[in-house]
Amino acid sequence: MRLRPKSRFTLSICPSTAAIIAALAITAGARHARASNDPDAAGEDKKTPPSAKAESSPEGQGQGDDGEGRSKPVAPAAPDVSPGPIERLPSSAYPEPVTRGLYGGSMWMTFHGLQWPYFPRTGVGFSGYAWLDSDYEKITRGDPSQPGVKEFLQQGRALLRITPTYTSGDWFVQAQAELVANKDQTIGQPNQGDVDDLWVRTGQWKSWDLTVGRYEAFEVYHLGMGLDLNTEERIGAYDQNSQPPGLYGASFLYYRPAALGNVALHLYPGQMWRIELLGQMGNDGGLNQLGGRPALVFDIGWLKIKGAAEYGHGSSSATGNKTEIKEEGGAGGVQLVLEPYVEFGGNFGYAKFERYDSVGTKNEAGSYTKLSFGGFMNVRIVPDVLLGLGLNDVRQTDLHYDSTSGKYGEFNNLQTFAALQVLVRKQLFVKLVGAYGKADFEPSYSNMVAHSNEVYSGRLRLMYLF
Repeated sequence: MRLRPKSRFTLSICPSTAAIIAALAITAGARHARASNDPDAAGEDKKTPPSAKAESSPEGQGQGDDGEGRSKPVAPAAPDVSPGPIERLPSSAYPEPVTRGLYGGSMWMTFHGLQWPYFPRTGVGFSGYAWLDSDYEKITRGDPSQPGVKEFLQQGRALLRITPTYTSGDWFVQAQAELVANKDQTIGQPNQGDVDDLWVRTGQWKSWDLTVGRYEAFEVYHLGMGLDLNTEERIGAYDQNSQPPGLYGASFLYYRPAALGNVALHLYPGQMWRIELLGQMGNDGGLNQLGGRPALVFDIGWLKIKGAAEYGHGSSSATGNKTEIKEEGGAGGVQLVLEPYVEFGGNFGYAKFERYDSVGTKNEAGSYTKLSFGGFMNVRIVPDVLLGLGLNDVRQTDLHYDSTSGKYGEFNNLQTFAALQVLVRKQLFVKLVGAYGKADFEPSYSNMVAHSNEVYSGRLRLMYLF
C-alpha cells in the first residue's frame, strides 16, 4: 500500500554547506574590494579571469636584478585560484551549438548530452528553478474490494544550483551542488536525497571531461511536455496493492540513486557526437552494486538520434547470503525539430531484471522482462504558446509460470497526455496538463484477482527558471 506523507516544505542544508556558501560570498567580496582599490586593475578586461591572463612583457618573465647589474631568476607569480565572482549563470552557460528544440518546450529544456554548465572562466555560478503544481485526479479500480479515489493535491519543488569553476586556457575543474526544497511530493526522484546533483568534473572544454559523483546520465527516452517526474500522472492508475510498471528508457542506471555513485568519461569528437561511458558503484539496501551504461547522441539540430545500453549486478554484502540482482537492457529514440513550428519523436526500450533470494533461488514473481515504447509531439500555436501531446505504453511480463492458469503474469501501463503551455514575458511558464492512464494487472497466481484501473488527472504548473 502506498502511504502518502504529510504535507511538508523543507530545505535541508547542513551547517558545513552554509559555511561554504558564506565563505565564497566573503571571498568574492574581498576580491572585488581589492580590485576596486587597485589602480592597475581599472583597465583590465573584466571578462577574462586573472588566472588566464598573459603577462604584457613575455620577454622579461622570470628575470630580476641581483643588485650588481646581473639578472637572476625569480619565481613565477602564483596563479590566482580564489573562487572568483559569484554571478547568475549567463545564457552562454546553456550551450546550443545547434537547436535544442522549440524555444520553451521540453526538448529545449534538455541538453542532449552537451557539456553544461558551460562556464569557461573562473568564478561561481548559480542558477535553479521552482515549480508548483495544483492537481486533481480520479482513479477507478477494477478490484471490487478496493474503493476508487478522487483527490486534490498541491505539491512543489525548488532547486538552487551552485557551480564553482576554475578555468585555465581550455582546461577546467568544476563542481556542482543542487540544494532541493520539497513540498508534499508523494513520489520523488528515485531515492531522492537532500541534493540532486553533487559532483566534481575536470577536463577540456568542448573536448572531454571526467565527472565523478551524483548526477543523471544521458537521456535517450524523451517523454515530451507531460509525465513529468515527481507528479501523480507519472505514477499511473495505481491501487492499494499494486503500482503499474514504470517506463523504461535505459533507466536502471539513469537516475540519481542516493547510495550509489557515478564515474563517467564524456567525449565530444566534433559538434554532432556526444559519448558517455558511465560506471556506477556503491551499496544500496545491503547489496554491493556495480554497473555500466554507455550512451551515444548524434545531433545535427533538426535530427537527433540517441541510444544507451546498460548492465548492473548486485550481491549481498553479508557473508554467506546469496541474495543477488541482475539488470540489463537498452533504449533509444529519434527526434526531429522543424523549427519554429513542430518537434516530435519516438522511443523504444527493453529490459530484463532477475532477483535471487538469500539461498540463491530465483524469485520468479520478482523477476521480469519489460517493453516500453511511445512518442510525443510539441507544436507552436502562436509565439510563446505550445501544445504538447504524448503516448507511452509499458508491457511487463514476470518470469513465474502458473500451471493452473497456464500463463505468466502480465502487467500493462498505458499513459497519454495533452499539455498547453504559455510562456509569460519569457520568464513564467504556465502549463496545463490533462492525462489519461489505464493499468492492467493479470498476475500469474490463481489466488490473485486480475483487474484494470483507470485514472483521469489535470495539473496546472507554474514554473520559474533562473
